[in-house]
Amino acid sequence: MLNPYYEQELNNLRTLAAEFGRRNPALAPLLGSSAAVDADVERVLEGVAFLTGLVHQRLDDDFPEFTQTLAQMLFPHFLRPMPCMTILRLNAPADGARAVRVPVGTAYGSVPIDGERAIFRSTQQVDIEPLAMSGLSWERGNGQPALRLNLQFAPGMAAQWRGDRLRFWLGGSLAEAANLYRVLMRQVTRIEMSAPDQAPQRLPASALRPAGFEQAEALVPWPAGAHPAWRLLYDYFALPEKLLFVDLTGLSAWRERRGDLLQLRLVLDSLPDWAPDLTESSLVLNATPAVNLYRHDAHPLQVDHRQPAYRIQPVSQGRGQRRIFSIEDVRGRTAQGQESTYQPFSALAGGAPSYQMRLKPALNEGSGYDCYLSFPLHQGDAGAMRTVSVNLLCTDGPRPDGLRLGEIGQATDSSPARVGCTNIMGVTPYREPTGQGTLLWRVLSHLNANHVTLADCEHLRDLLSLYLSWQRGSDYRQAAGQRQVDALQDVQVRQERRLARGMAVEGSAIEVVCRGSHFAGPGAVFLFGAMLDEFFASCAAVNTFTALTLTDGETGEQLSWPAKVGRGRLL
Repeated sequence: MLNPYYEQELNNLRTLAAEFGRRNPALAPLLGSSAAVDADVERVLEGVAFLTGLVHQRLDDDFPEFTQTLAQMLFPHFLRPMPCMTILRLNAPADGARAVRVPVGTAYGSVPIDGERAIFRSTQQVDIEPLAMSGLSWERGNGQPALRLNLQFAPGMAAQWRGDRLRFWLGGSLAEAANLYRVLMRQVTRIEMSAPDQAPQRLPASALRPAGFEQAEALVPWPAGAHPAWRLLYDYFALPEKLLFVDLTGLSAWRERRGDLLQLRLVLDSLPDWAPDLTESSLVLNATPAVNLYRHDAHPLQVDHRQPAYRIQPVSQGRGQRRIFSIEDVRGRTAQGQESTYQPFSALAGGAPSYQMRLKPALNEGSGYDCYLSFPLHQGDAGAMRTVSVNLLCTDGPRPDGLRLGEIGQATDSSPARVGCTNIMGVTPYREPTGQGTLLWRVLSHLNANHVTLADCEHLRDLLSLYLSWQRGSDYRQAAGQRQVDALQDVQVRQERRLARGMAVEGSAIEVVCRGSHFAGPGAVFLFGAMLDEFFASCAAVNTFTALTLTDGETGEQLSWPAKVGRGRLL
């Protein structure tokens, strides 16, 4: 299909030419009217339609230059696409005789898609220990209920193991996983660990901690100019499963290591009737989120400052066009060998060489957008031709959307030998950068959020909607997220003063009221509250605290989180 702007302008020219020809028969042959078609005139009309279509497209530009410059300085994540995401499970080496550390950014490939595989990189470090789960069940007896978990070590490895922490991902459906997450975070009173026929050692409930909220565990590289609080909203609406990780710590305290079996009992104060049935996928070791991002080079640019901007094109685009996620490095070199490094214009680098990035709707329909770089002149640049190399972070766009369970896990140059991998959840859909005339609205809404209090239900709902609307589409995630945003009923804030380590600290006690029926279950309500708890703390001023209470406006049930300063708990 041709560009709609071109089609519209060509249709206008033909319609106007026919009407003018009827009124002026003597000039009809010069206009290519239906009465006297001239092939040369038709070519001229097509050329004029192409040029006027470009002008029309520029006037309707989804990425106005001023708004883009402002967004690059304050909210650069709005100018980036949302890549496909999933959860990977790494498999221990066959012998299982030693621990293996798989660093952040390890790449795994998918099955070929149109002849080329998609690359997914891990976003968390994974420590593969010489053990595996061998049993998971609820204990329902006359005493306190518990979750029983058995860990089987490789032969002879239990006595040598010096690990202190295990990270689990809560799998299965999102609703059931969130319910289990709530049980683990709120119902556990103590943890018992022992070998068979051995008296148990006790760990406090605090040994079980939420994971996945830290800045270092962000789904995508977070821009330096963007507030870290916005990253929490991005992660939650992009991949809520990313927050369903828990760390079990203090395991180095296990003393009498007889045999190769470690038995863990997570003792509960009660077992709710909505607690999910446990399967082998309910708790997963060695899991990590993964994102379809990878480093790639662009075709070199010959910059002579004779044109306002230069289009950036990834090398070897292949059958599925790569999308540019971000520009990582820009370097120039003159014929005389003089090298220079360009800084983003938004970095306000003074007189240093700089570049500005611009997004424009792609000329080829279905290609999303094109990325252009412009290079403001600085001292000594006039007349100097430079070859500019650009290093990119790229995504495969919508190409991986159709990948299914088990279709990601092929080894790459960066993946450890003998460590297998597979994706244990489906792939989230790719989303284009903010466009469709909404970039200015997003920027202004965010600027407004900096000047009004978030202790207002309407303002909070509007802010959450900025990140939910990124999920535009008809998939179930967008619908579920919209119901959660619509669930907000009221926000109340009280200014309080509390003692922390012998000092009086001022802060805010926040109560959020929502409709519990808008969520997939009690666990989904709790997960939403856990995200808001971290979000409010990230927005709080230095040396103040926040303490969140989430109230179900339909049942009256309340969930409270301990007061925290930043990420540090007061208690």
